[in-house]
Amino acid sequence: MIIQSKNVWINECFRPCQIEIENNRIKALYSYNEKSVDYDYGERKILPGLIEIHSHGMKGQDASHATHKWVREWMKVLPYEGVTSITPAISTAPEADILKSLSIFDEVIKEGYAGSKIIGIYSEGPFVSEKFKGAQDSKYRVIPDKIVLDKYQKASGNRMKYIMVAPEELDEDMTFIKQCVSQGIRVTLGHTGATFDICEKAREAGAVCFTHTYNGMLGLNHREPGTVGAALYFDDMYAELIGDGVHVSKVAATILARLKGKDRLISITDSNRCKGLSLGKVNLFGRNIIVCEDGVARLEDGTIAGSASCLNQI
Repeated sequence: MIIQSKNVWINECFRPCQIEIENNRIKALYSYNEKSVDYDYGERKILPGLIEIHSHGMKGQDASHATHKWVREWMKVLPYEGVTSITPAISTAPEADILKSLSIFDEVIKEGYAGSKIIGIYSEGPFVSEKFKGAQDSKYRVIPDKIVLDKYQKASGNRMKYIMVAPEELDEDMTFIKQCVSQGIRVTLGHTGATFDICEKAREAGAVCFTHTYNGMLGLNHREPGTVGAALYFDDMYAELIGDGVHVSKVAATILARLKGKDRLISITDSNRCKGLSLGKVNLFGRNIIVCEDGVARLEDGTIAGSASCLNQI
């Protein structure tokens, strides 16, 4: 099969091109209009599939309260947003719910499913700071240790690939970070009040990223650079960014992008169970959340509680 468009993403820009596909793989590229085509997409853009590393769910459900049916429905709809791979993100919730959800993801993967490929599981909670917990429910916070990690790995079929921790409150000696790294799990710092020095120690222990940079972390000060300062400073660490223009101002986002560069900045949605729901107040798992016109979900006190955005929109 040969398709073409006037806007194919090649060598970091859009240009006219034909693409030959065989056995679901790109076989060859040709000049625009060089060969007869099966589909001509005109001005529509063709680009590589997007990888969503930080999304919690949609349509009233999330990865911490998963069901077999919902996981299949979620994966099936993601390609319509350009997402071909994902690490579903659990957050702070009762341990029983988390372990059940992890087992469900493992079972769905083993049974087979259609849609976006699950390439691992991301734990954004429950290892969060009390002060910087954001919209996460602090009564379900957990002190991270090998016992908890082993439970998660067993339930998920060893599919934990990415774990967030607030080291200043929960892992002062960086033992948990080292345990994760020893199992090939990438560690990110987030929902944290970690000082620059603590972030530096976490980096030395193996942490490689910052969760939704600027949001839920100690800000930049000229005498204490904080977590944000560490995200900006360490060239070898990655930085997630919710690029909807609401979670982070365009100026702050641009500063981060200039410093991290295209190879260290990760665009995420942090979309949650409010995604795909009608605007207004909804009660989800006993908490009132407001879905706003700007694509952001908020608690009733105004605290941002994630987004309702699609990755191809930000």
